[in-house]
Amino acid sequence: MKARIIWGILSLLIMLPCKGQSDTKSSGVVKLNLSKTKEEKAPEQRNVSSTTFSPVMQKPQAAGNSQASTAAIAKSEIKWLAPSVYAVNTSRNSFSIKATISSEEYLSVVNIFVNDKFYKNLIVNSNSGNRVTIDETVDLTLGNNVIRLEGIGVSGKKVEDKVFINYDLASARYYALIIAVEDYNDPSINDLSEPINDADKFYSIISSRYTFNQEDITYLRNPTKAEIIGTLHKMRGIITEEDNLLIYYAGHGFWDEEMMTGYWLPSDAESDNPVNWLPNTDLTNYLNALKTKHTLLVADACFSGGIFKTRSAFNTSGSIEKLYKMPSRKAITSGALKEEVPDKSVFIEYLLKELKNNNDSYRSSEQLFSKIREAVIFNSDNVPQYGTIQNVGDEGGDFIFILRK
Repeated sequence: MKARIIWGILSLLIMLPCKGQSDTKSSGVVKLNLSKTKEEKAPEQRNVSSTTFSPVMQKPQAAGNSQASTAAIAKSEIKWLAPSVYAVNTSRNSFSIKATISSEEYLSVVNIFVNDKFYKNLIVNSNSGNRVTIDETVDLTLGNNVIRLEGIGVSGKKVEDKVFINYDLASARYYALIIAVEDYNDPSINDLSEPINDADKFYSIISSRYTFNQEDITYLRNPTKAEIIGTLHKMRGIITEEDNLLIYYAGHGFWDEEMMTGYWLPSDAESDNPVNWLPNTDLTNYLNALKTKHTLLVADACFSGGIFKTRSAFNTSGSIEKLYKMPSRKAITSGALKEEVPDKSVFIEYLLKELKNNNDSYRSSEQLFSKIREAVIFNSDNVPQYGTIQNVGDEGGDFIFILRK
């Protein structure tokens, strides 16, 4: 009897639940733990994913792959670095464009269009991801040019933008150095009466009718040799390879037959001492050092033809655009290697007349010379000369006079 009672009690105890096990396996306890996770850990995970995680980039397979990058690019866009504004003017026949292209996915190719015509494409390196920088030079045509960039992602998605580049010769900078000498310190050198008057007219015409701004014109009246050399030296630090330079000289000249050298005579020249004469060799050295786009020398002086090592009139051809594209070093002179009387210059008379009456927007120096050549020959004993100044950087182009708009 006692044994049956003990067995019953043991059976009853076995049927009761164990409290320790219920605490760890109860669904209610698990719910409490999950609730705590949401309150304490979820915000930390959101912060990490937005500011700390570095997404793993997926490399594109080929153009047109539909698998897009997971890179964190906010939007697709093109940022232009050059030109940095929507529309620009240039006197150059080419332009170096620079831009950063960003895409929401990996880029596979960038296309360049000029005036709605395909110009070039660039295959994007797979390591470049979804942001690339473009640095390319494009050729321009005279007038307005539309440059369009088109970035294509691995899924075929496009990002594009365009700028306007106006290729206008009139935007080029034109410098002028006008030298007129009529009063000489040495009484044995005859003074002149017309060079400054002619130079005043020349200054007025080029500054009012053509694209020479007054601040870019240097006018030397009765200068010494040192003043001329000093001015040319100073210009070396101002004029760039995209600028144009016109040098005008009116005054006495001299040709040394034994030395085969021509000279300009500044106001401090002495008849029996050449130390202050300006030899053509010094002038051509400076023309070589001045890295201009185009240089034109106009000389109204005795023996002015001595500036040429060879003469080559009427040897250029082609459109204004082609002539401007190629650098030039040309000269127009009132005569050849003979003594003249420059005080009443028929050469300058017809030169000024043609510059004043010209209505062509663009007039090359060769065209200008052809207009005055016969008139000078028929009305004087002089034979004006036109040609290339050798060994100073001429590449077959021409100096272009541009009327103001």
